[in-house]
Formats: sequence, C-alpha cells, structure tokens
Amino acid sequence: MLANIQKLDISEEESASDHNIIKFNITLDKAEGIVIDDPGRLRIKKHQHMEFYENLQRIAFVTFQIEDRGRSNEDLDEALSRKLEATRDIEEFTKKLEEAIQKAAKEKSGSRNTAKQKAKGKTVPWWTNGLTIIQKKTNAVRRRYQRTSNDILRESRKTQYNKAKAKYQAAVRKEKTRSWKE
Repeated sequence: MLANIQKLDISEEESASDHNIIKFNITLDKAEGIVIDDPGRLRIKKHQHMEFYENLQRIAFVTFQIEDRGRSNEDLDEALSRKLEATRDIEEFTKKLEEAIQKAAKEKSGSRNTAKQKAKGKTVPWWTNGLTIIQKKTNAVRRRYQRTSNDILRESRKTQYNKAKAKYQAAVRKEKTRSWKE
C-alpha cells in the first residue's frame, strides 16, 4: 500500500497555518499506472511524516484484519494486494483504504473535530470566503510567475505576484484585526 503512494508533494501554497499541504496520488496497478485523481489533502507537519506512515501501517493492519507480527511495509503491501484480488467490491476496499489514510492523518494532525471544521471551511474564526478567493488568485499568479522562462515577462509577472501577495497579506491582517475588535 505505501509503495502505491505516488507523486507525494508538499505544497508551497500560501496558507493560514503553520502546516504544509501534502498532495498525493495512489496507483491501483503499478504496471498500468492507473492513478486516482485528487484523493484528498492531508495537513501534517514535516516532522510528523514518519509517525504518519507508522500510524497508517498500524491502522491498515486493523482495518483489513491482517495479522501484525512485526511485518514490514512490503509484507503489508502483499497482504493488501491479496485482499484486493480476493474482494468482489473494489469500491468498498478503496473506501476502507481512504478511511484508513484519513484516520492516520487525523491522529497526526491533532485535529479532533475535522467534520465540524470541514463544514465551517477554514479553521480560524476570522477566515472568510473573500480571503479564500484572494488566496487562490495569489497562488495562481505565483505559479504563473514561477513557470515563466522569458526574462522580460518573468519580471513583469514577479511584480504582479508581489502586488497580489501584498494585497492578500493586507486582507488577512484586516480580517484578523476586524475579528479581534469584534
């Protein structure tokens, strides 16, 4: 299972917390390279990565009823592959796997009430939909700037990005201040 996690990427997007966003893909079959698009986002601090993998392994043993006798990741991968081949309902297997990953992430991220937080949106009380829009626009301008190879155009886009970033940071400060005053 752990070997099937592909394209693990720690995002550099602007966020309102000290956590990094981890994006990943899970391949169903290495030979065919079938990838599940956008399986989810996990927010885990950098120093917690190994603990996350250990939790994921422990939870997978329990969820899929595999006997754990000090097995390695490879043994778990083989056992999960056998379970997947033996199952008739691949959707149910995938759902269990996704729940195991989310449970491991919740344990490491320290958020106890993620369902409530997810319904609210951002986890900070001063966050607004307007800030989300500005954040996304800022990230889009930053990506455009970073991917430009033409020097003249790159300088222009750098200026655009710096203006957008300043606008975003000012909006965040304004919302924080407004929230504290309330």
